[in-house]
Amino acid sequence: NIFNSSPASTSIRCTVSSCSCMRFKPARAKHRSCDRCGHGWVVHALEKLQAPPSPSCGPVEVALPGLVLDLSSLVLYGAQAVPVRLKILLDRLYSVLTPEQVGHILHTLGWSLGDYVRGYMLQFPGGTVLDRWVMVTPEEEPLVLRQFLRFGETRPIVELMTRQSPAAVNRPSDPELSRVADCNDTIHHFENFAGGLSLLLPFHFPSSTFQCLAPPTKVIEYIFYPRKRK
Repeated sequence: NIFNSSPASTSIRCTVSSCSCMRFKPARAKHRSCDRCGHGWVVHALEKLQAPPSPSCGPVEVALPGLVLDLSSLVLYGAQAVPVRLKILLDRLYSVLTPEQVGHILHTLGWSLGDYVRGYMLQFPGGTVLDRWVMVTPEEEPLVLRQFLRFGETRPIVELMTRQSPAAVNRPSDPELSRVADCNDTIHHFENFAGGLSLLLPFHFPSSTFQCLAPPTKVIEYIFYPRKRK
Protein backbone atom coordinates (compact mmCIF):
# COMPACT_ATOMS: atom_id res chain seq x y z
CA ASN A 1 0.00 0.00 0.00
CA ILE A 2 1.44 3.36 -0.98
CA PHE A 3 0.50 4.98 2.33
CA ASN A 4 2.37 2.44 4.44
CA SER A 5 5.62 2.33 2.47
CA SER A 6 7.16 4.76 0.04
CA PRO A 7 7.85 3.42 -3.46
CA ALA A 8 11.48 3.25 -4.48
CA SER A 9 13.03 6.15 -6.31
CA THR A 10 12.14 6.03 -9.99
CA SER A 11 13.85 7.11 -13.17
CA ILE A 12 10.93 9.27 -14.22
CA ARG A 13 12.33 12.74 -14.80
CA CYS A 14 10.54 15.99 -14.05
CA THR A 15 9.03 17.69 -17.11
CA VAL A 16 9.11 21.20 -15.64
CA SER A 17 11.35 23.10 -18.06
CA SER A 18 13.51 24.70 -15.39
CA CYS A 19 13.97 21.49 -13.36
CA SER A 20 16.92 19.12 -13.71
CA CYS A 21 15.45 16.35 -11.53
CA MET A 22 15.94 12.99 -13.25
CA ARG A 23 14.36 10.63 -10.71
CA PHE A 24 11.02 10.90 -8.94
CA LYS A 25 11.26 10.10 -5.25
CA PRO A 26 8.00 10.26 -3.25
CA ALA A 27 8.24 12.50 -0.21
CA ARG A 28 7.77 10.71 3.09
CA ALA A 29 4.58 12.50 4.09
CA LYS A 30 3.32 13.63 0.66
CA HIS A 31 3.61 10.87 -1.90
CA ARG A 32 2.45 13.10 -4.74
CA SER A 33 5.46 15.39 -4.26
CA CYS A 34 9.02 14.62 -5.27
CA ASP A 35 11.46 14.62 -2.36
CA ARG A 36 14.24 15.66 -4.74
CA CYS A 37 12.80 18.69 -6.55
CA GLY A 38 9.50 19.41 -4.81
CA HIS A 39 7.43 19.22 -7.99
CA GLY A 40 4.33 17.06 -8.19
CA TRP A 41 3.78 13.51 -9.35
CA VAL A 42 1.80 14.54 -12.44
CA VAL A 43 4.61 16.56 -14.05
CA HIS A 44 6.92 13.60 -13.51
CA ALA A 45 4.56 10.85 -14.69
CA LEU A 46 3.73 12.67 -17.92
CA GLU A 47 7.29 11.95 -19.03
CA LYS A 48 6.36 8.28 -19.42
CA LEU A 49 3.01 8.83 -21.13
CA GLN A 50 2.92 9.43 -24.86
CA ALA A 51 1.39 12.71 -25.99
CA PRO A 52 -2.32 12.22 -26.79
CA PRO A 53 -3.65 12.77 -30.32
CA SER A 54 -5.12 16.12 -31.30
CA PRO A 55 -8.67 16.49 -29.92
CA SER A 56 -11.48 15.53 -32.34
CA CYS A 57 -9.08 15.45 -35.28
CA GLY A 58 -6.86 12.44 -34.64
CA PRO A 59 -7.34 8.72 -34.08
CA VAL A 60 -8.25 7.39 -30.66
CA GLU A 61 -6.49 4.70 -28.65
CA VAL A 62 -7.94 1.52 -27.19
CA ALA A 63 -8.52 1.75 -23.43
CA LEU A 64 -6.18 -1.09 -22.50
CA PRO A 65 -6.00 -1.93 -18.77
CA GLY A 66 -2.31 -1.14 -18.49
CA LEU A 67 -2.68 2.29 -20.04
CA VAL A 68 -5.77 3.02 -17.95
CA LEU A 69 -3.73 2.06 -14.87
CA ASP A 70 -1.01 4.53 -15.83
CA LEU A 71 -3.55 7.30 -16.41
CA SER A 72 -5.35 6.46 -13.17
CA SER A 73 -2.11 6.96 -11.29
CA LEU A 74 -2.14 10.63 -12.29
CA VAL A 75 -5.37 11.01 -10.32
CA LEU A 76 -5.27 8.39 -7.57
CA TYR A 77 -1.63 7.85 -6.63
CA GLY A 78 -0.96 9.40 -3.21
CA ALA A 79 -4.39 11.06 -3.19
CA GLN A 80 -7.37 10.70 -0.88
CA ALA A 81 -10.00 12.45 -3.01
CA VAL A 82 -10.91 12.75 -6.69
CA PRO A 83 -12.03 15.99 -8.40
CA VAL A 84 -15.51 15.65 -9.92
CA ARG A 85 -14.52 16.04 -13.58
CA LEU A 86 -11.76 13.46 -13.28
CA LYS A 87 -14.08 11.10 -11.41
CA ILE A 88 -16.57 11.25 -14.30
CA LEU A 89 -13.83 10.45 -16.81
CA LEU A 90 -12.36 7.60 -14.77
CA ASP A 91 -15.83 6.12 -14.30
CA ARG A 92 -16.29 6.10 -18.06
CA LEU A 93 -12.97 4.34 -18.66
CA TYR A 94 -13.60 1.81 -15.90
CA SER A 95 -16.98 0.98 -17.45
CA VAL A 96 -15.21 -0.69 -20.39
CA LEU A 97 -12.93 -2.80 -18.18
CA THR A 98 -13.81 -5.91 -16.21
CA PRO A 99 -14.49 -5.62 -12.47
CA GLU A 100 -11.31 -7.59 -11.84
CA GLN A 101 -9.22 -5.19 -13.89
CA VAL A 102 -10.72 -2.16 -12.14
CA GLY A 103 -10.21 -3.80 -8.76
CA HIS A 104 -6.56 -4.39 -9.57
CA ILE A 105 -6.06 -0.74 -10.61
CA LEU A 106 -7.66 0.57 -7.42
CA HIS A 107 -5.78 -1.84 -5.18
CA THR A 108 -2.45 -1.04 -6.83
CA LEU A 109 -3.01 2.67 -6.20
CA GLY A 110 -4.10 2.20 -2.60
CA TRP A 111 -7.86 2.64 -3.03
CA SER A 112 -10.74 0.43 -1.97
CA LEU A 113 -13.75 0.14 -4.26
CA GLY A 114 -15.97 1.76 -1.63
CA ASP A 115 -13.68 4.78 -1.26
CA TYR A 116 -13.41 5.22 -5.01
CA VAL A 117 -17.18 5.04 -5.58
CA ARG A 118 -17.63 7.59 -2.77
CA GLY A 119 -14.98 9.82 -4.36
CA TYR A 120 -12.84 10.21 -1.27
CA MET A 121 -11.33 8.20 1.57
CA LEU A 122 -12.75 8.27 5.06
CA GLN A 123 -9.57 7.17 6.79
CA PHE A 124 -6.01 6.09 6.25
CA PRO A 125 -5.37 2.32 5.99
CA GLY A 126 -4.09 2.43 9.58
CA GLY A 127 -7.48 3.64 10.77
CA THR A 128 -6.76 7.33 11.34
CA VAL A 129 -9.78 9.39 10.35
CA LEU A 130 -9.03 11.92 7.64
CA ASP A 131 -9.82 15.58 8.22
CA ARG A 132 -8.04 16.86 5.10
CA TRP A 133 -7.60 15.36 1.65
CA VAL A 134 -4.84 15.43 -0.95
CA MET A 135 -5.99 15.46 -4.57
CA VAL A 136 -5.04 16.63 -8.05
CA THR A 137 -4.37 20.37 -7.83
CA PRO A 138 -6.14 22.98 -10.02
CA GLU A 139 -2.83 23.47 -11.84
CA GLU A 140 -2.48 19.74 -12.52
CA GLU A 141 -6.07 19.11 -13.60
CA PRO A 142 -5.77 20.53 -17.16
CA LEU A 143 -2.68 18.37 -17.73
CA VAL A 144 -4.60 15.28 -16.60
CA LEU A 145 -7.74 16.20 -18.58
CA ARG A 146 -5.65 16.35 -21.71
CA GLN A 147 -4.66 12.70 -21.31
CA PHE A 148 -8.31 11.64 -21.53
CA LEU A 149 -8.46 13.00 -25.07
CA ARG A 150 -6.63 9.89 -26.23
CA PHE A 151 -9.65 7.58 -25.70
CA GLY A 152 -12.84 7.48 -27.72
CA GLU A 153 -14.82 6.82 -24.54
CA THR A 154 -13.70 10.05 -22.87
CA ARG A 155 -12.70 12.47 -25.64
CA PRO A 156 -16.28 13.77 -26.24
CA ILE A 157 -16.73 14.31 -22.51
CA VAL A 158 -13.51 16.32 -22.23
CA GLU A 159 -14.59 18.41 -25.21
CA LEU A 160 -17.92 19.15 -23.58
CA MET A 161 -16.24 20.00 -20.28
CA THR A 162 -13.92 22.35 -22.14
CA ARG A 163 -16.83 24.18 -23.75
CA GLN A 164 -18.85 24.39 -20.56
CA SER A 165 -15.98 25.68 -18.43
CA PRO A 166 -13.23 27.06 -20.67
CA ALA A 167 -11.74 29.25 -17.95
CA ALA A 168 -11.28 26.23 -15.72
CA VAL A 169 -9.61 23.92 -18.20
CA ASN A 170 -7.95 26.18 -20.77
CA ARG A 171 -4.66 27.50 -19.46
CA PRO A 172 -1.59 28.93 -21.17
CA SER A 173 0.41 25.89 -20.06
CA ASP A 174 -2.02 23.56 -21.83
CA PRO A 175 -2.51 24.77 -25.44
CA GLU A 176 -3.93 21.42 -26.59
CA LEU A 177 -7.09 21.89 -24.56
CA SER A 178 -7.30 25.47 -25.79
CA ARG A 179 -7.54 24.14 -29.36
CA VAL A 180 -10.34 21.67 -28.67
CA ALA A 181 -12.93 23.98 -30.21
CA ASP A 182 -10.85 24.48 -33.35
CA CYS A 183 -11.56 20.97 -34.61
CA ASN A 184 -15.33 21.36 -34.54
CA ASP A 185 -17.18 24.64 -34.11
CA THR A 186 -20.51 22.99 -33.34
CA ILE A 187 -21.46 22.86 -29.67
CA HIS A 188 -21.69 19.23 -28.64
CA HIS A 189 -24.28 17.61 -26.45
CA PHE A 190 -24.11 14.04 -25.24
CA GLU A 191 -27.13 13.01 -27.28
CA ASN A 192 -25.18 13.86 -30.44
CA PHE A 193 -22.34 11.49 -29.64
CA ALA A 194 -22.24 7.88 -30.75
CA GLY A 195 -23.86 5.97 -27.93
CA GLY A 196 -25.62 9.07 -26.57
CA LEU A 197 -26.19 9.03 -22.83
CA SER A 198 -24.70 5.55 -22.63
CA LEU A 199 -21.39 7.40 -22.36
CA LEU A 200 -22.31 8.22 -18.80
CA LEU A 201 -23.61 4.86 -17.65
CA PRO A 202 -21.95 3.93 -14.35
CA PHE A 203 -19.88 0.79 -14.07
CA HIS A 204 -21.27 -2.17 -12.13
CA PHE A 205 -19.32 -4.50 -9.90
CA PRO A 206 -20.81 -7.89 -9.09
CA SER A 207 -19.50 -9.64 -6.02
CA SER A 208 -16.19 -11.17 -6.98
CA THR A 209 -12.62 -11.52 -5.88
CA PHE A 210 -10.47 -9.00 -7.66
CA GLN A 211 -7.47 -10.48 -9.41
CA CYS A 212 -4.71 -9.00 -11.50
CA LEU A 213 -5.56 -9.71 -15.13
CA ALA A 214 -3.41 -7.09 -16.81
CA PRO A 215 0.19 -6.16 -16.08
CA PRO A 216 1.00 -2.50 -15.43
CA THR A 217 2.80 -0.54 -18.09
CA LYS A 218 5.36 2.26 -18.23
CA VAL A 219 4.54 4.54 -15.29
CA ILE A 220 3.27 1.98 -12.79
CA GLU A 221 6.05 -0.55 -13.28
CA TYR A 222 8.55 2.20 -12.50
CA ILE A 223 6.83 2.95 -9.19
CA PHE A 224 5.88 -0.44 -7.83
CA TYR A 225 8.25 -2.77 -9.67
CA PRO A 226 11.62 -0.95 -9.69
CA ARG A 227 13.57 -4.21 -9.99
CA LYS A 228 12.15 -4.74 -13.45
CA ARG A 229 13.96 -1.69 -14.74
CA LYS A 230 16.84 -2.47 -17.03
